[in-house]
Amino acid sequence: MTVLQSIFLGLLQGFTEFLPVSSSGHLMLAEKLFDIRAGLFFDVMLHLGTLAAVAIAFRQNLWSVVRHPKSNPKLLFLVIASIPTFALALLVKLFVSESLMQMLLPVGFALTIVLIVLSQYLSKPRLRLDESGWLPIIVTGVTQGVAVFPGLSRSGSTISVMKLFGINASDAAEFSFLLSIPVILAGAAAEIYEAATTELVIPDWYCIVIGVFAAFVSGLVSIYMVMRAVKTKSWIAFAVYLIIPFVVSLIIL
Repeated sequence: MTVLQSIFLGLLQGFTEFLPVSSSGHLMLAEKLFDIRAGLFFDVMLHLGTLAAVAIAFRQNLWSVVRHPKSNPKLLFLVIASIPTFALALLVKLFVSESLMQMLLPVGFALTIVLIVLSQYLSKPRLRLDESGWLPIIVTGVTQGVAVFPGLSRSGSTISVMKLFGINASDAAEFSFLLSIPVILAGAAAEIYEAATTELVIPDWYCIVIGVFAAFVSGLVSIYMVMRAVKTKSWIAFAVYLIIPFVVSLIIL
């Protein structure tokens, strides 16, 4: 792996992890278009870089949850939403083949576009997260589990679903990013286990450091871009952009 490839993959992972455009879908397209395969160890390190970006961006929220777990409902919401996420992700991992995942890539991009458009024009987001009840939290967890399919953006689908339930855009985006923490941790753990049971390919250390730093910085930037977009109501721009990877995926897959 070259330094330029590590920077490219780090930027791609960081931006697409949090922008509502599907990181898995973009990484799959990048592998097809540029024939880049970094290896599981490098993927794990990039995920840890994006995890650090969430922790830094929402450090006050996380500290509040840690300090006051009983009085702050977010911790319970995160646990409840994570249960269906992990259950569905495990079922997909066990029973859905890689070839089928690739075939469904255009479908995932199309569903993300539809969800973003619907949430932009049909939602009336007025509720705070703690006023929404349990149903939106559970459905959001289910949505995140389904978003394990490439092309279906985790952040785009979860934020859109919460907005359709009437949760205000800022709370929806914040909860979606906090909900990514257990998902990223679980995904990294699964990749570490898979890497340990296969032949481990470790790139040069400087490529790893550069790639992780690129993922961290781009992750921070993408988080603030999404928070700004949901506040300024420019969410629809992501749906317009997704037409490009949707068409590309139809051509190359």
